[in-house]
Parts: sequence; structure tokens; C-alpha cells
Amino acid sequence: MKTFQLVSLQVLLFENEKVVHRPVPVQEGLIINREESQSTWLIEAVIPTDQKKFLEQIRNKTLVFEVVITESNNDPALMTGEIRDFIELSDTYSLMIDAKMAAGKDDVSNLILDGLIQDDYSGDELLNEFIYRKGDQVAWSKKLAENIYKDMK
Repeated sequence: MKTFQLVSLQVLLFENEKVVHRPVPVQEGLIINREESQSTWLIEAVIPTDQKKFLEQIRNKTLVFEVVITESNNDPALMTGEIRDFIELSDTYSLMIDAKMAAGKDDVSNLILDGLIQDDYSGDELLNEFIYRKGDQVAWSKKLAENIYKDMK
């Protein structure tokens, strides 16, 4: 098993045919690669108590999560999973999510390149537009999450 620091956690909800980012404030957290044949991960985050109502609403649903690990400037990864449990601590909750990797930075790059090819970019223009589009990580995470939710139906 490999353990990493969880820097940020967002739930990407699919509402009215659109993906909506819902940040989950993380006071501290870990993400563990179980290194099993099923490629499962365990996300554990200590979160504020005001998140309880939201967690109860999304419990028992397969969701898309956007996680940043180790350093805040790392590219986010998309994972699918379900809340396993949330446990009340003294003044916080411990949130546990069973997840699988759904998309990483290579998937974002591939999605951007597919779009550039469809838009007939080439040469230096393709490179410049790729760099520009890669800068809008939120938009690409939403697009990938939308594709993931559609594949889950």
C-alpha cells in the first residue's frame, strides 16, 4: 500500500445534465492506494461538522470525486466511488470513501488533443492552443466527469 496526503477533495455532482463542483473542506486527509487487483483506493478526510447534511444526501450513490494529492499545485485526478462511512469525532467528522481511479492528467490531455484535432489545429497553433486549454483545469474536469457519469448510466 502507498499512502499520500490528501490536499483537496471535491464532489462533482451531475445535476440537470451538468456537472457541478462541490468542494468538501479538508482539515487533514490521506489517500491510500491499496495496490490490489481491483485498483481500489481509500480516501479518508477529516471535515467540518457542517458537511453532515450534504454527506447524508449523497451517501449510497456512486459519485465522481476530484482529488489533489501531495501538493496543491499537482494536477487533480478524477475518481469514482461511494462514501463508505462518516464518523462523528469530537468536533469534526471522519469521512471514508472507497474509490477507483477514473481519469488522470493523461486523460485530460487526450481529451484536449481530440478537441484540437476536431477543430483542425496543427503545428505551432496546435501547441499554443493546447497550452491555453490545459490551463482551464476546471472545465476539463467537468467534461471528463460528464463523460464518466454518462458511461455509468
